[in-house]
Amino acid sequence: MENILGWIGPQISNQVGCVRNLKRNVDDLMEEAQKLKAHCDDMESEGREASRKRMKLTNQAQIWLGQAQANLTEIENIRSEFDRRQTSNNGFFSDFPSTYSLGKRAVEKLERVRRHLNERSNIKLVAMSSPPRVMEMDVPTVGQSSSQRNMDKIWDLVHDKHTSVICIYGMGGIGKTTLMKAINNKLQATSEFRYVIWVTVSKQLNLQKIQKEIMSRLHLKFDEKDSYQDRSMQLREWLSNKRYMLILDDLWNSINLSEIGIPTNKENGSKIAITTRIANMSAVQVCGDMKAEKMRIETLTKEEAWELFAANVGKEVVHQPHIKDVANDIVMECGGLPLAIVVVAKAMERQNKKEVWQDALRALRASAPEIEGMEPQVFLPLKLSYDDLKDEEVKKCFLYCSLFPEDYEIPVKHIIGLWIMMEGFIDNNVDNLVDASNKGHRIIETLKRRFLLEEGIKKKNSVKMHDIIRDLALYIASSSCNEGPKFLVKAGFGKALEKAPCEDTWRECERISLMMNDITELPIKPECPNLISLFFTENRRITAVPRSFFELMPALQVLDLSFISITSLSVSSSSLLNLRALILRGCRRLTEVPFLGQLKELQFLDIKSSGIRSLPEEMQNLVKLKKLNMSYIKSHSFTIPSNVMSGLSSLEDLCMQKTKVNWAKGSELAVENDVKLGVLGKLKWLTILKITIEDFDCVECVEEGVFLQQWSKLKKFKVSIGTSSDNFNDDDFNMNCMKQVRIRGGNNYPRGVKVMVTSTEGLELFEADVEDVSQLVGVSNGLRMLNIGWCTEMECMLDWSDAGENALQNIEKLRLTSLSSLQKLFKGEVPQRCLRKLKEIHLSSCYNLKSLFSSEMVQNLDQLQTLHVRNCRRLEEIIEGHDKSLPENPFPQLRNFILRELNRLKSIIRCDTLALPSLIKLKIYDCPNLRLPKRPDTTDWPRIISGNATWRANPQRSERMQR
Repeated sequence: MENILGWIGPQISNQVGCVRNLKRNVDDLMEEAQKLKAHCDDMESEGREASRKRMKLTNQAQIWLGQAQANLTEIENIRSEFDRRQTSNNGFFSDFPSTYSLGKRAVEKLERVRRHLNERSNIKLVAMSSPPRVMEMDVPTVGQSSSQRNMDKIWDLVHDKHTSVICIYGMGGIGKTTLMKAINNKLQATSEFRYVIWVTVSKQLNLQKIQKEIMSRLHLKFDEKDSYQDRSMQLREWLSNKRYMLILDDLWNSINLSEIGIPTNKENGSKIAITTRIANMSAVQVCGDMKAEKMRIETLTKEEAWELFAANVGKEVVHQPHIKDVANDIVMECGGLPLAIVVVAKAMERQNKKEVWQDALRALRASAPEIEGMEPQVFLPLKLSYDDLKDEEVKKCFLYCSLFPEDYEIPVKHIIGLWIMMEGFIDNNVDNLVDASNKGHRIIETLKRRFLLEEGIKKKNSVKMHDIIRDLALYIASSSCNEGPKFLVKAGFGKALEKAPCEDTWRECERISLMMNDITELPIKPECPNLISLFFTENRRITAVPRSFFELMPALQVLDLSFISITSLSVSSSSLLNLRALILRGCRRLTEVPFLGQLKELQFLDIKSSGIRSLPEEMQNLVKLKKLNMSYIKSHSFTIPSNVMSGLSSLEDLCMQKTKVNWAKGSELAVENDVKLGVLGKLKWLTILKITIEDFDCVECVEEGVFLQQWSKLKKFKVSIGTSSDNFNDDDFNMNCMKQVRIRGGNNYPRGVKVMVTSTEGLELFEADVEDVSQLVGVSNGLRMLNIGWCTEMECMLDWSDAGENALQNIEKLRLTSLSSLQKLFKGEVPQRCLRKLKEIHLSSCYNLKSLFSSEMVQNLDQLQTLHVRNCRRLEEIIEGHDKSLPENPFPQLRNFILRELNRLKSIIRCDTLALPSLIKLKIYDCPNLRLPKRPDTTDWPRIISGNATWRANPQRSERMQR
């Protein structure tokens, strides 16, 4: 009993002590809690600061903080229960057991908190954090079908072991960034890359900023005082043994990743992907051989565009009968550009009134930024491409293209002519029209590379503007933007625009385009003090221009009245004094232009395909005229007064194709209004000439010395001599060279013709009564292309003894057509250096040819790439001669070999084998007697051969090909 009482006594004493000292213990506990809370606050603050520095709390610190926060929660519970008991009427001893339990908890918690506080001093707070492998990004809604198709292509490139650099390019707003964000997120589900690094580059390239962003993304600590080279070394060392994917979004300039510190981990499968709105840019420079694959993102199809629009505006809205048609037109106006589609769709969300939809369509067609979001979310981002055009000339050229109707395909030659002659955009640093034209082509390519222009589809050698890009240009040239010239453009409305816009809208404009409408009448005297350019092209119902129409247009420089139905045009003597360009092309009812002589500043005159019968004598006063186009004038006899041409002292470009002119014959003028062809030799600035001369006798009268000297200065000419024929159009004559001569008919050509041929690059000879072309070809050392057809007397194309050893030394392309008497191509021994550059030979309907090449001649054809022979009925072999006289490897560069309708052809060569190591395509049709030689190597003919079953198989052909 005594032992039991000895044990119970202290226990009771401790219990009583816990109850008696409860208040003091709770007070001490609260004091320690304040210290603990202060430490927790400090530690959380350290954690936030560490996070900003790409660091984190250590695991030890996080455990301590978690335990401390749990202790603080328990302390708060103890304090709350103590306060409740203290305010109770029953006091602490009314319920002794529970009061004792509370006191015991306070004592134990006090001891635990003090130990916890002591542990704080031994804990390391922060350490470098590990960067996330992939950082997820928000991806906006996109058209599912187009997005998935492009996603699949990019995903395949990401997994292609042969591809190291992926270039995703396309116009602004096309969805490049959205696609790459989706790829970024998709990579979260894989473990292919240790890190996926996203960097938005933006227009102002800052390599140090990019470097720091990459290092921050990877949680690499660096000091702002570190040099660019030090950071580059640190980054390269850290990434050198890791497989990564670097995504550079919105790249505008070429970038050297090696300088930044990005290693070329080609061996471990690292990838670099870029998005850019500049095509064909060598965007990424890296060390080593890293293969780049380029992928263009196209605009959406009609179906994809509708799908995206409906998904964003709400299908329950767009499918309403009174809205669907208007909504479809709105989608078409967006031109398949995802950015524009989404912005317009969001603006039309929950709109059910047809009138609101129709007004939105009006605003889009007017290129007005009235729809909510169009200016900040579409025009301003797209305008970055315009702002990136450093050259003000190029900016003007871009804006100028918006004067044409929507979807209009602008001929490249036409728009460059407008830039040069009419507007003077390309006058700087060029000496003549040829150089200016070349500069214009470079500007075209610059705009195409930035997707501000795109290739025409229907017209060859044309460009067009995407609908939204054209809207952007008109926005820039509007009062809304306060930048660039002021345009008034109402072009391509057709019958929807029968009345000219109100005169008040003309007053502040610098350029007005009303082309391709149905306007019937013009204002009497519009006031346009700032107007520089005015286009009325293809308003065919305009039959008269008021005489006073131009009186209040003092600054007018460009006037285009082409393809309108005026029968006369007269202006007051005080009008159009600053006019630089006048276009009357296609005005077939217009027969006279008597006022031309007063346009002293005129540099460009186009009366092509007009009804004008003669040039006024006063035109000799146009001493600044640089370009004159009077081709395809259908007047039976177009008259040029003899003194007019000699007065055009600044003329650089003269076009007179298929226009019948009374050129003088012989040395004296037969008729007062006849003009001598030799006058062209006196136009010392002439560099471009396109002309048709029907009578060979007219060429005899040239003053040989002066004419020859001036002819050699021409940089571009296209001359047709002989009877004109509609059977040959410009496409037939296009030989892809700067200097071309076409001769039709004749045989004993005068000296003047030979002078013209002397410097030509392309020569065409049709229906001529000649036995060969030896003398013509012999005088033209620069000849690259030769086309001969329908010369029925020609038995041999060229006699080397008459032509000379320099003939055809630069020839690249030879075409012979319908030479019914031709028995052989060449007579005599081929000089060693001739035919060495010949790449293409096309022969058709040469019925008397039995063989094409001698074995000796084949030795000169080591650069031949294309051989096409068709419908030569008596042809028996391609190469005549035996093994001993043949070169070891005939036609080593031949890539395309086509044989058609050769009934008697038996062999290509008189030997058992023929290598043709470069051959890619062999086509054989209707050659029933042909046997192919073997190939000396293991390469099989059937892999490259195609044809029909009308030619007999040789023993080497596979049964598959026979079938």
